[in-house]
Amino acid sequence: MNLIIRDLRFKKFSTIWWTVGLKSLKGWGGLDSEKPRRRPRRRKAKTRREKVQAIVVSILKAMYSGFKWSGLWLKEFLRRAGLAAVNPLKAFVEIFENPDIGGPIAVLVILILADLVNRQLFMLFKTELFILKGSNALEPYKSSLMDTATATQIAVMSLINYGYYILRNSIIYYVMMWILKTERHFTSTLMVTAYSMFTYVIGKVVEALAILFIIPPLTIVLGVDTSIAMLSSSVTLVLINMENIEIANTMTNAYRKAWENQLAPRFLSNMGYIFSIWSCLICVMAFYVMFKMPRSKALITGVTPLIVDAILRVVLLGGFS
Repeated sequence: MNLIIRDLRFKKFSTIWWTVGLKSLKGWGGLDSEKPRRRPRRRKAKTRREKVQAIVVSILKAMYSGFKWSGLWLKEFLRRAGLAAVNPLKAFVEIFENPDIGGPIAVLVILILADLVNRQLFMLFKTELFILKGSNALEPYKSSLMDTATATQIAVMSLINYGYYILRNSIIYYVMMWILKTERHFTSTLMVTAYSMFTYVIGKVVEALAILFIIPPLTIVLGVDTSIAMLSSSVTLVLINMENIEIANTMTNAYRKAWENQLAPRFLSNMGYIFSIWSCLICVMAFYVMFKMPRSKALITGVTPLIVDAILRVVLLGGFS
């Protein structure tokens, strides 16, 4: 019995010793120890050329996205503006539900660019320039592209003109809404006025076609610039040049008056009234849709700027030219 007990104790002791031994071997890097993990390799740093390529690709992707978005926006704007001119009821329902400030700004920018283009077309194709060399000696002068100063001046004047027109009409509309006691929002009124002026863009296209194919040429006589004559020490030359400028201006005014009395230029100068009436009728329909105005009040509000213009022309200019 004692031998059996000793044998069991010996087996238990040997099992514990063997287990502890194996664990110690693993801890000291024995045969059954875990293999060390490999360190991840460091990525090679990008070269300067690769960095430049990545930047260029990013810029090109951004430009592509910008051009794509701009194209989609321009397409939607042209659709809205054209719809406002043709079907205002449907157009201003969309504009009222999803207004945007970009549309009115785009109309203003297009009008300014159209003024520059039409003025340049007239200078190149319908202007006959002459330089007055003597009392009756006229030397032809070839027309050229307008310089930066002239283009800037035309752009600024167009911005002031159209900006004043939009602001003035919007104030007139808002005051009439207040008098008639109807719903009114000045921002929406400003947007309606700007979108309605897309009719003037159509008018500029018609004007460009008339300049190219219908309008007769205008003769303009120029004198030598006084600043050039001042370079000379001769006082007599300066006085003669100033006299030539006065004669050139007189001749130009005579040619201009004869040109304006022709049928095509008179029609072109009065064509703006057609697009003014068209623009105001668009505003009438817009007010009817957006502000839920009765038709009679919408009509009175819409045509008020035309009445104001007529009164001002009669009082200040003595009638319509």
